[in-house]
Amino acid sequence: MKIAFRASPRPGAQGALHELSSRYGQTPAAEADFIVTLGGDGTALEALHETLAMPAKPVFAMRTDSSTGVLCNSLRVHGLIERLHAAARVELPVLQAEIEQAGGRSQVLFAINEIVLERQVFQQAKLSVAVRGNGDPMNINGDGLVLTTPIGSTGYNRTLGGPLLPLGSSLMAVTGKAIGCPLAWSPAVLSDHEILDVEVIEAAHRPVQIATTSETIPNICRARLFRSPDRTVTLLVDGEAQSRLCTLFGRQR
Repeated sequence: MKIAFRASPRPGAQGALHELSSRYGQTPAAEADFIVTLGGDGTALEALHETLAMPAKPVFAMRTDSSTGVLCNSLRVHGLIERLHAAARVELPVLQAEIEQAGGRSQVLFAINEIVLERQVFQQAKLSVAVRGNGDPMNINGDGLVLTTPIGSTGYNRTLGGPLLPLGSSLMAVTGKAIGCPLAWSPAVLSDHEILDVEVIEAAHRPVQIATTSETIPNICRARLFRSPDRTVTLLVDGEAQSRLCTLFGRQR
């Protein structure tokens, strides 16, 4: 079995990397059967993003001391091969954004947990937001919007008062950031078949950027946000982590 290890720069993760790679070897990700991460959720998400270019490459995350790891299994050096074979596979949806920047440049980016549209300057962002094919756009003023997947709904989305989405559901959540008129806006739960169109009003004077855990693109004029129709990533969880995720999301195994 070939394993590619990825570790955060923290000393605990680097020490575990040395011990595990000495025991099991270190293989380039493109040639590996599994990617094993050492750290917390940030390291796991970086590896999951890496697998977008390597379809069906599963990620087994292990949490090191002082790291936050909702997505992570416990760190143990012994028995890794057996744990990888016994772990349950959780297929996670991928969000996609088709973006047009000022000047007409177009880009596409992907996210595992959330996509954030947010103001770049002191002035509030002015956004025209529409669910494609579902009526007239809504104009809102505020710090921005967050589109999240079920696995991402426990994080930043929750700090903004957004809903917790059931793990494995075909849903997305749209949550506002400091919306200027809160009575005119509330978090929305959408089917993951929906497409969200956002246009930035007065983009030159109220610039907006789009951000994921892996990149930030400034000066957005408009963006189309949706679940990618042909991409998923695979997270491996053992029994302990699976029970914790089910408890966190209020779902029985």
